[in-house]
Amino acid sequence: LDQQKGIALIRHGIDFSLEQGAQFVLLGSAQDPALNAQFWEAKEALAANPDAHLELGYDEALSHLIYAGADLILIPSVYEPCGLTQMIAMRYGCVPIVRRVGGLADTVFDANYSDRPFEARNGYVFDELSFDGLESAMSRALGLWQEDPDYFRQLRLNGMRMDNSWARPAQDYLNIYEHIRVR
Repeated sequence: LDQQKGIALIRHGIDFSLEQGAQFVLLGSAQDPALNAQFWEAKEALAANPDAHLELGYDEALSHLIYAGADLILIPSVYEPCGLTQMIAMRYGCVPIVRRVGGLADTVFDANYSDRPFEARNGYVFDELSFDGLESAMSRALGLWQEDPDYFRQLRLNGMRMDNSWARPAQDYLNIYEHIRVR
């Protein structure tokens, strides 16, 4: 948990999810003592809520169980140079809700507003670093999950089929080298 990850939006996302009748699980830790204290307070405030669980710490095995069991993952980063979280989540069939920055913008394509073909759409994207922007994307995602499970399932499958390996970029480099060699 770091300012880079959009802490205020994550905290708002927890409350918004619960208001919409969804469940929310958070796994993370903060090195900043003030942020750590903020999330411990939130954990205590939500302790009696059966639809919320905050696990404050690092647990690689648990993270994979959460990916596998979750329908949606919220990644409202302020900036994100690469972003592995969304790629891992999609392999598990977890649909990402992301802010359009850095590597998130390169790998998550909006279910409703992308210019990509349907088969390449795999999540929900918002631009504005604001509660309204976050709520818009979350509302669309939760609405689809509730109202059109077949379409939601297809988003899951689209994300699972994405190839984020180095195979294609490596082949591009080989093609460039071969082109230069032939010349």
